[in-house]
Amino acid sequence: MLKSRKDRSSVSLVCKKWYNAERWSRRNVFIGNCYSVSPEILTRRFPNIRSVTLKEKPRFSDFNLVPANWGADIHFWLVVFAEKYHFLEELRLKRMTVTDESLKFLVRSFPNFKAISLQNCDGFSTDGLAAIAADCKNLMAHAVAGIDKP
Repeated sequence: MLKSRKDRSSVSLVCKKWYNAERWSRRNVFIGNCYSVSPEILTRRFPNIRSVTLKEKPRFSDFNLVPANWGADIHFWLVVFAEKYHFLEELRLKRMTVTDESLKFLVRSFPNFKAISLQNCDGFSTDGLAAIAADCKNLMAHAVAGIDKP
């Protein structure tokens, strides 16, 4: 019944039963640094996730101060999610590298996918977005900056 992420995380520290209650009832997760946890640990800790918010590259990458091809690739995460979270409905990415192949993989792997947000992401083109638009029936897409042809 708790809505706040911080409150839910705090409650999970009380005892084993509350930890398990939090584990099985959590439907969305926010990861502020994609290198702080592995997708395997995430899927093991929270088996029923429907929505993932994932951030990476530091803010100064918005000003071209980070070298090209500097990590933050979403594909590895999608491969693990496809195995464990086949019921994933929403993906919100910020400052991640998202290729057209990753977007096509997303379409094939998550039949109930509904929403994607690509904020300051790079590496994809209109071809990747077209694949999502063509095959996701309930999709609401939101792309902010970062469309560039690789």
